[in-house]
Amino acid sequence: MTSESLPSVAIIMRTKNRAVLLERAVRDVLAQTFTGWILVVVNDGGNTSEVDPVIERHRHELDGRVRILTHQISLGMEAASNAGIAASESEFIAIHDDDDTWHPDFLKRTVDHLRAADDAGVGVRTEIVFERLGNGRIEEVSREIFEPNVRAITLSDTLRSNRCVPISLLYRRSVHDSVGYYDEALEAVGDWEFQLRMLQGHHLGFIDGAPLAFWHQRREATGDLGNSVIVADSAHQTFDRAVREKYLRKYVSEVGLGGMLYLTKHQDAEIGHFHHRQTYSEGLLRELVESSARTEERLKSLEEAINDASLVSLLRRRYRRVKDRLRKR
Repeated sequence: MTSESLPSVAIIMRTKNRAVLLERAVRDVLAQTFTGWILVVVNDGGNTSEVDPVIERHRHELDGRVRILTHQISLGMEAASNAGIAASESEFIAIHDDDDTWHPDFLKRTVDHLRAADDAGVGVRTEIVFERLGNGRIEEVSREIFEPNVRAITLSDTLRSNRCVPISLLYRRSVHDSVGYYDEALEAVGDWEFQLRMLQGHHLGFIDGAPLAFWHQRREATGDLGNSVIVADSAHQTFDRAVREKYLRKYVSEVGLGGMLYLTKHQDAEIGHFHHRQTYSEGLLRELVESSARTEERLKSLEEAINDASLVSLLRRRYRRVKDRLRKR
């Protein structure tokens, strides 16, 4: 394939036994206003009957811009990404899982950005779409903006957590030459770990404004139909710790333990100070509650006393009236 005939974007679509979601995802790609792409569908250990009919229905519209890779057994999300990347040629790469969607202008806006800037990649404002599946249909439940306070994709923020999920990012293929590919040893958080490596030596742009990417989640779904961030929550926590431990060991081997020993002790002291202030604040709150209860009891007693005094005064007035009438007789 000559450089002139290369598609600008390779769209890697990972799927496994989710035909109803794959159908929506393929339609989503076909709806893009930017058309210089190739779609690589990676069937990672799923039944071919869940993939082939979907692609055949859209074969004419796809117009030769599709390839299907089939893994007889599941190799994992990161291996699926790497396989799709290796099976394609392009200037840019996007990971479009079979359950997520884009705004029709996603590719146009992100490609235009990267052609006008030196950024290694670009993320976009993203919306979470909560949905449920039933009887072969997808029903939307609600929406919320993902990480609404994010205004840029930075290493400092990404150290805490992933601020740019796969559907939100378009990046240059050349990035892999300097940072490597997705870590296939990770059963989860592989996209976050890849971005950590990318951000150490590259800058990622960010397109703010109306959402251009939609991260779909199904809280009630299990198995193949679920989201890894929900059904594999324990795996996310496990591999999050593994990634942090890996980089910490690397840092310590190069720099030494001194700084980290100081920081961990300082952190413990700060946490202890925070707990002390919290305990002190809770004690003050209890005193205020108890004082308020005592004041309320006093007010109640005073109110009762006032009521009693009013009753006595009323009885006295009535007694005087009766006494005066008797005297007049």
